[in-house]
Amino acid sequence: MRHRSFSLAAIVTVATVCALLLPGKSAALTPPQGPLRCVGGFAGPYPCHAVDQASQVRLADLGGPSEVAGDVLGWHHEASGRELAVLDLRTKVSFIEVTNPESPRVIGDYGTGLIVGGKAIYQNHLYVMTLQGGEGVLEIVDLTNLLNASGPSTHFAADATYPLRAYGLFTINQDTGHAHLLIGSQTQAAQAVALDLTDDPESPEELYAWTPGGPYPRNFECVLYHGPDTRFQGHEICAGAAGRRSMVIWDMTGKVKLSQTFYKRYNSPWKVAFTEDHRYVLLADSHDEYNPGFNTRTFLFDITNLTAPVQFASYDGPTRGRDLHLEVRGRYAYLANASAGVRILDLRQIAKGRPREAGSFDVEPQVSGASWFGAYSLDVLPSGTVIVASVRQGLYVLKPRLQP
Repeated sequence: MRHRSFSLAAIVTVATVCALLLPGKSAALTPPQGPLRCVGGFAGPYPCHAVDQASQVRLADLGGPSEVAGDVLGWHHEASGRELAVLDLRTKVSFIEVTNPESPRVIGDYGTGLIVGGKAIYQNHLYVMTLQGGEGVLEIVDLTNLLNASGPSTHFAADATYPLRAYGLFTINQDTGHAHLLIGSQTQAAQAVALDLTDDPESPEELYAWTPGGPYPRNFECVLYHGPDTRFQGHEICAGAAGRRSMVIWDMTGKVKLSQTFYKRYNSPWKVAFTEDHRYVLLADSHDEYNPGFNTRTFLFDITNLTAPVQFASYDGPTRGRDLHLEVRGRYAYLANASAGVRILDLRQIAKGRPREAGSFDVEPQVSGASWFGAYSLDVLPSGTVIVASVRQGLYVLKPRLQP
């Protein structure tokens, strides 16, 4: 499964502040929890297109009305085929089995510190960057322990920890087993640190550390590059949503910043994702829907030349929902667009700058515009199940009906 990497401010405050402090319409909708097929543009109360609801797990079932949902990550246990959602809440991380998407089961939870830098999964282990006593700690949870859980919801503890010199962002390259961290503080320049997880997932070994310089991104993603720029094939390349309206690319193998590419409008790059051929990067900016008030705009970068990328087009969606998360799987991009819910883009015409919307599901139809409520994050499991975190509603388990 993929990673998640957000800034300290994004992880700690966004979902909580939005759900508890920001003005918004009442979350009075009582979500239907069972299967709902999308027919005639609706699945029960939810506007939709080519996406069915398999089930819904309410926040009340995950710890009570004081909880809010944040980031969600999927885990697939290859040996058994079981699938789970790993969901950030205000006070803990919740584990929900969705192997049968129409009958989710809350297995348990985990939480010992303040989550500050996101989480990732590698070789059946969950890695969570936490803050404890002012110090950064990478906590490691063996997820296979969840497979034997039965009966009431169980509280799980970390199986191992790894001390960090500071806290910040991190992601894991699934192809190499390298965890890439950007860590720093108000008095230290951010360092890029690589940890090797391949020998023992519970005993990371530091490979190197270097100082990439600015800008410091809100989010970044790393791949073992196999794209068209032959100079860097086989290198670990990272792209980040950085600074004010820019996309930055680093070569972690060569320990050098390759480029910083600015785009027109506006100023809160939030999430990036490579296409699977590594020819393009999609970037979500979470602010342009608010100021100046565009419809959701996803920026498209041609990275055929990694040292001189080009922002060549953008996709403007049909709503003003803030694009807070995106993932690419094959020919589709999956976006969590807050008040507009989940939007799925077909990327077959991306070279012409013309993605098209192939599916959608609005998890909070009672909110609209540039709200932070609604679909905050998502992930796509190997079965095709899409798990979505709704800030005020909980976990939605969706089944798109898309062409292969």
